[in-house]
Amino acid sequence: MGTAITVDLTGQTLETMVRPAMQYTPAILSVAGRFGSVELLGDDEQLANIAAAINNHLNAKEQSA
Repeated sequence: MGTAITVDLTGQTLETMVRPAMQYTPAILSVAGRFGSVELLGDDEQLANIAAAINNHLNAKEQSA
């Protein structure tokens, strides 16, 4: 199953949070703004991969400036 969702966050104030895993649900990364909200459910390794991708992007941008 594959799904692609595109949300333009440019210029929006965002609320972000990670709700910890519970007994029957994995951790949830939540991003909310004027567009509504997006929730990604995943394990700690998956959340770490998302964090690493964002950090790599920011570090590369900082080095090129």
